[in-house]
Amino acid sequence: MVEFLDQFIAQLGLWGLAVFFVAAALEYVVPPFPGDTITLLGGVFAVRGDHPWPLMFGVVVAGSVLGAFINYQVGHWLGDRFERHPGKPFFGITHARLEALQARMRQRGPWLLMINRFLPGIRGLIFVAAGAAHMPRINALFFGTLSAMAHTALVLALGVTVGGNLDRLESLMHRYQRASVLLVCIALGLVAIRALIKRGTPAT
Repeated sequence: MVEFLDQFIAQLGLWGLAVFFVAAALEYVVPPFPGDTITLLGGVFAVRGDHPWPLMFGVVVAGSVLGAFINYQVGHWLGDRFERHPGKPFFGITHARLEALQARMRQRGPWLLMINRFLPGIRGLIFVAAGAAHMPRINALFFGTLSAMAHTALVLALGVTVGGNLDRLESLMHRYQRASVLLVCIALGLVAIRALIKRGTPAT
């Protein structure tokens, strides 16, 4: 797969940058999309001199911010819908659940947005939640941009370290994905344990 992507993007020339932009955006909107894989490949392209590193960095960050913005707008639309129809559940979400989500986002929203890019699978949902909670758009995108910049720098740097070795890149990609999924599972497990402990604690 990595060799196919390498050849395909290389044939596109300068238009190959559009692939990196779209991949970074789709990773938010369509979570299973392998955007990190393509970004890793961007580091290889930078080493080869196909595209300057700063340009690659800017394109991927811009794509990430676009994807975050789309998800935020979806969440904002959901929040508005609940306000117009407060008694009606939507997609199994009740108004009470939305209010609980809004309270959590007010407390932990900035921190979640700061690390969102490092949470594969749920990074897009964090922006949906931010939009539903009506967090200020500029704040959500600011924190999202910082997260995208840190993550993109890391992933491109990993791609740079393997140079043109595509086999090593593929191995590194699998390790990165496994580590990311493990971290998300640990975080979700801790949240679930905390919720169970709170539920079991008698009210005073």
